[in-house]
Amino acid sequence: MAEDFFGSLSKTLKKTVDTVGKKTDEFVEIQKIRTRQHALEDQIEKDYQDIGQIIYNRYLNGEAFDENLAGICKDIADLEKEIAGCKDEVANKRGRVVCPACGADVPKDAAFCMRCGTAMPVKEDEPEDAEFVHVDPEEEGEEEVSEEEKTAEEALDEEPEETAEAAPEEKTAEKEDEAPEEE
Repeated sequence: MAEDFFGSLSKTLKKTVDTVGKKTDEFVEIQKIRTRQHALEDQIEKDYQDIGQIIYNRYLNGEAFDENLAGICKDIADLEKEIAGCKDEVANKRGRVVCPACGADVPKDAAFCMRCGTAMPVKEDEPEDAEFVHVDPEEEGEEEVSEEEKTAEEALDEEPEETAEAAPEEKTAEKEDEAPEEE
C-alpha cells in the first residue's frame, strides 16, 4: 500500500514537472519572440525619428515643403525656443548659464564650457533684484490712508456745491440781520 501511494505520488510529480518544464520552455520562447518584436518596433521608431530629423534639418536650411510639414517644423522650432528659454531660467536660478553650443550647464563665471570647450559669451552685469520691488508694511498703510483721503476729498468736493447753494440764503439772512442794525 505504501509502495502504491509513493508510486502514484512519483508519477504525479513527474507529470507536474514535465508540464511545468513545457510551460517554462513555451514561456521562454514567447518572451524571445516578444523581445525580437519590440526590438523591431524600436528600430521602426528610430527610423521614423531619423526621417523626421532629416526633414526638419532641410526645413532649417530653407528648403520648401508642403504646408503640413512646414507647419509641423515651425511648431518644433517654436517648442525648441521655449525649451531653451526654460533651460536658461533653470540655469539662472542655479547661478549658472547654458552653453550655446552643447547645452550644458556652466558656472556663470566660466570663460569656456567644461563639456565642449566653447568660449562662453560675456554678458553685461545686470542688477539681479531690479525687477523686484519691496514694499514695507508701513508704506502699505500709507497707501490705504491716501485712498481714504481721496475719498474724503471727493466728499468735500461735493459739499461745496451744496454749501454754495446754501450760501446765498445765508447771505440774505445775514444782510437782513445787518440791515436793522444799520438803521
